[in-house]
Amino acid sequence: MRLLNSVVSRAASVVLGKDQKEQATLLTAFLQAVNQYPGGINGLLEAFKQGGLGAVVQSWMSQGENLPIAPAQLQQVLGHNMVDDLVSKTGLNQDSVLNHLSSLLPVVVDKIFSQNNNTVNDSGQVDMSQVMSTVFAMLTKK
Repeated sequence: MRLLNSVVSRAASVVLGKDQKEQATLLTAFLQAVNQYPGGINGLLEAFKQGGLGAVVQSWMSQGENLPIAPAQLQQVLGHNMVDDLVSKTGLNQDSVLNHLSSLLPVVVDKIFSQNNNTVNDSGQVDMSQVMSTVFAMLTKK
């Protein structure tokens, strides 16, 4: 994973602006956290559903417009441990992590579930390189 982080950081420093660099760095750390989450991406999405955000998550997983999520809602579902871990791994402050995730997460989930390929394995682990290349391409278009 360190090699992947290094490649993303170098690529981001060349072609992205400050916010985009932060998002690329956060995306790497977040996908790592998702893959360590019990049940992977499916377990995390279940936590959102249990937190009363089922309609929001469903909009991300289906065609059509993605419903927004507020940073406070993310904090509530992700919990302090995961957010603090992301802060530690990225060097961003908590507000930046939550603000960036509130815009990134709908896109990431949408990309994961809209692709007709093996982006998620049977244990819910996300193929980080595939998702990151898709989202990274989107970030460079902004």
